[in-house]
Amino acid sequence: MKRFLIVLVLAVAFGGAAYRISYHCAMASGVIAPDGTDAELGWLKHEFALTPAQYEKVLALHHAYSPVCGGHCARYMAARAHLESLLKENTAWSPEAGATIEEIARIRGECGQSMLRYAYDVAACMSPDEGHRYLDMIRAQILCEDPVNMMGNPR
Repeated sequence: MKRFLIVLVLAVAFGGAAYRISYHCAMASGVIAPDGTDAELGWLKHEFALTPAQYEKVLALHHAYSPVCGGHCARYMAARAHLESLLKENTAWSPEAGATIEEIARIRGECGQSMLRYAYDVAACMSPDEGHRYLDMIRAQILCEDPVNMMGNPR
């Protein structure tokens, strides 16, 4: 009986580990929706009535831009965390805090420029009317949101 329990516990542990590994590998390569689209961009395909050729162009742009956006986000979050720690540690103005605020502003500027270039590239893949509608949506997002949320679904 003791042997059976040991085998059972090992089998459950092995099964759980196998599930976690397979789940992680499946999610690392991107999620595919039932209609075959990349789940992250499925809303865009449907919202702007993209043809398969347009969608493929947008998907390529998206995959090329994602690491750029991720780099901006990582630098932005690191600078904010640094500023937060400086503000907790100090009770008076420090030049380092001022420099960090300038760095955050610089990163936000780079992020906004990069996002706008990406948005124009995406809009160029769409029909003119849909491209204008997309740019109107992006314009509102760029003017109103924090860079951390810029890449997410605006809906």
